[in-house]
Amino acid sequence: MTFIKKLSTTLILSVAMFGLTACSEKEAEKAGDKVESVAQDASSTMDKMKDSAGNALEAAGEKVNEMKDSAGDALESAGEKVSDMKDSAGEKVSALKDDAGEAMEKAGDKIGDMKDSISNKFGDMKTDAGNAIEDACEKAKESADAEDEDC
Repeated sequence: MTFIKKLSTTLILSVAMFGLTACSEKEAEKAGDKVESVAQDASSTMDKMKDSAGNALEAAGEKVNEMKDSAGDALESAGEKVSDMKDSAGEKVSALKDDAGEAMEKAGDKIGDMKDSISNKFGDMKTDAGNAIEDACEKAKESADAEDEDC
């Protein structure tokens, strides 16, 4: 599975979890805990994907070195050309490694931003829910002509 597909799948699952959590009748604090757990799982998945990409790039570099050595033994007259090919491949592998690292860092930042945004939204929802409950309580006591209208 490519990096983009894994990232897309992770983000879609995260949004689905957030939607299900927001629609549940559980306490807002439990929903916040679930959001944090999903964000941590997503972060862990991103770290694993980053490690996997680095290992694949290292394996590709090792394979290029093996090909260079084999070609050098079989064709001594082509040694210079093989060396040039190795250098070029090493630069490309290095460039790919850098690009993958930058992409992983950007994805991690985006997930961190999403986690913060969701946490803030759940905090606001928790406050709004508390205020709504208190308002409903006060109205109920007021309509029942209770002496103590505070909730």
